[in-house]
Amino acid sequence: MNHETASSRQNLRPLHVVAGAVAMVLAIGMIDYITGAQVSIALLYLAPIAFATWFVSLRAGLLLCGLAAVVRLQDFWLTTHSFSHPLIPYWNGVVELGFFVVVAWILSRLRSTTERWAVLARTDPLTGALNRRAFTETGEREVARAERYHRSLSLAYLDIDDFKKVNDEGGHDDGDRLLVVVAETLARNLRAFDVIARYGGDEFVLLLPETGAKAAEMVLEKLMDALRSAVQGRWPASFSIGAVTVEGPRTSLDRLIQQADKLVYAAKQCGKDCFLHRQLSRSGTSDVESTSMPELANHSRLHSALRLGKPDHDAGAVIQDRR
Repeated sequence: MNHETASSRQNLRPLHVVAGAVAMVLAIGMIDYITGAQVSIALLYLAPIAFATWFVSLRAGLLLCGLAAVVRLQDFWLTTHSFSHPLIPYWNGVVELGFFVVVAWILSRLRSTTERWAVLARTDPLTGALNRRAFTETGEREVARAERYHRSLSLAYLDIDDFKKVNDEGGHDDGDRLLVVVAETLARNLRAFDVIARYGGDEFVLLLPETGAKAAEMVLEKLMDALRSAVQGRWPASFSIGAVTVEGPRTSLDRLIQQADKLVYAAKQCGKDCFLHRQLSRSGTSDVESTSMPELANHSRLHSALRLGKPDHDAGAVIQDRR
């Protein structure tokens, strides 16, 4: 089952599905009564059973199994039949009930397995964040929505500084634990509808819908503080973040990622452990591309200096000259 099918199943109201399945069982039972014992239509009962099991739950499917078995007995109760033993129709009912239950159980297991594979296809197995493919699908939809409704959108690219050192000193298991902590920290400090993805080995990408420049700056400050607290005393790691904000973008997701990645590089050039944020034009090009790399690096140094409460006269001079 693909992602669209899973979404359509979740959108169906369970009560409506069960009510529809019950109506189907009763309708089939009426046909069963009209056709009589000479024609068996027992297989038709599998349709509402499968419908309820797949779109609601195994419990709903079992409820329909019991109802179907009872309805199947109505022919024996309402008409006269001769059997070599009075318990034979009940035995047949038990056999049919068992068949219905087995089918419902198999469908339930198939649904669980399909959903699990669908999740694995879209998430990073280590951190639980979206993988690159899923982020691209989600990100392109968000960019298109922001363009259509002229809404603000921010994207941040996060790189773990000195991740190789963590792996070299503590082993790859220690590096994996760091990645998990980073993903969990990001999830705790972002909104439910913000998008978090592991984009590379030690790289994460964040998509913040409905987030303007000022709000993005606040979020970045919050994330940096939370990440520093999470790794303090545990790993010799820091974080460099490049972020861009655009309103009503007329550009591609790839272009926004490229611009944010350029800012990550500038943040690393000035000593790491800081973030750099830029407001882009709607085309996603002008503001970053019109700024030289030294200026980007100095602006990033200013962020770091302000965070540490230390003056950075060189960076301040560059910013002052640009005003």
